[in-house]
Amino acid sequence: MIRGFSEAIYKNYDGTAYEIMNEALNKSLSMAGLERKDIDGFMTTFLPGVFDGNVYMHFFPDQICNYLGIKPKYIDSMEYGGPSVLSAFWRAEHIIKSGVAENILLLFGGKGSAVRKKKQTVDSIENLYSDITNTPYKPLLSGYNYTNPVSDYALLAQRHMKIYGTTDEQRASLIVKQRENANRSGYSMFTGSITVEDVLGSPIISSPLHLLEIVYPVDGFHAFIVSKNSGKLREISILKYGEAHQSALPPEIDDITITPAAESSSSFRGDIKKCDFYELYDSFSITVMIQLENTGIVPPGKSGEFLEKNSISVNGDFPLNTGGGSLNRGQPAYMSGSVLLYEALLQMNGMAGRNQVKTPDKAFINGMGGWARNHSVSMILGE
Repeated sequence: MIRGFSEAIYKNYDGTAYEIMNEALNKSLSMAGLERKDIDGFMTTFLPGVFDGNVYMHFFPDQICNYLGIKPKYIDSMEYGGPSVLSAFWRAEHIIKSGVAENILLLFGGKGSAVRKKKQTVDSIENLYSDITNTPYKPLLSGYNYTNPVSDYALLAQRHMKIYGTTDEQRASLIVKQRENANRSGYSMFTGSITVEDVLGSPIISSPLHLLEIVYPVDGFHAFIVSKNSGKLREISILKYGEAHQSALPPEIDDITITPAAESSSSFRGDIKKCDFYELYDSFSITVMIQLENTGIVPPGKSGEFLEKNSISVNGDFPLNTGGGSLNRGQPAYMSGSVLLYEALLQMNGMAGRNQVKTPDKAFINGMGGWARNHSVSMILGE
């Protein structure tokens, strides 16, 4: 169960990543009614460049524990990119049930600005260091790294248009509706009304994806404390869970519009449609649409039509990315999973203010990682 949760997010933070994560931890401890000495488990992840520009940090989890002054009996690191925090949550619940630890801290984030200042992405930052590589296929991929991951998702969007006739306007309608959710939430970074025309009028970054369809990497951390009991919060646990991994490059995949989300959600499809609201990974417009299809919420190729016809607001017929998603909150260190989990917990604990779902008893969350093709974690939360 989650006993405490918090976020500390900035568009561009002048200090260190350590300072931001310390802020997030303090907030989470305060909610949980715990002290640092009570934390006996720790889980995190690391992406190249997002921790103050470092491409590599030796014994990374140990360094964080030392700085924070915590002495865990259990330490782990999830290396799935975006959905890592969701996988960590599931593992933390099982570790606690086993008796190995009682209060496990999940700390996920970093500084997207640290990578931007180097004029790189997490995919291309290795180009600054001749003796470091992120892939054994560097000779084949290095020429494309500067536009990844945008170009990778653009390939997916282009293929979806080719197979199903999906339109630019349908993708743009999702962006407009998520912005409406963000405007109501009061805690999103990017606000203000936009139209379909605004989305389609923004610059094309990698065809067919426009600027407003693409998430903005920010500086920040989310801290979640998983414990035996939920303290002052609702007793929210993972009711259904699945994860799937596919280590393959696009040429090796028969259909790139079918992602690991199809497998990670396969064992509880019937339960997904019974949820009260949905938090789907939204690194790009097409990411959300693919998950709607791959998790069985809508048939293949029908996500565009579904988004045009249905309201995704908290009062609508399909509450989706209720706080505006990471497209409007910002994506801490190129990973959106913690944004999804944080928003779900706000909703389920009645903390979303004027943007509150009326009966937030069950939430479906799906996270993606390794672009849209490598990792997926699906879960249903409830009491």
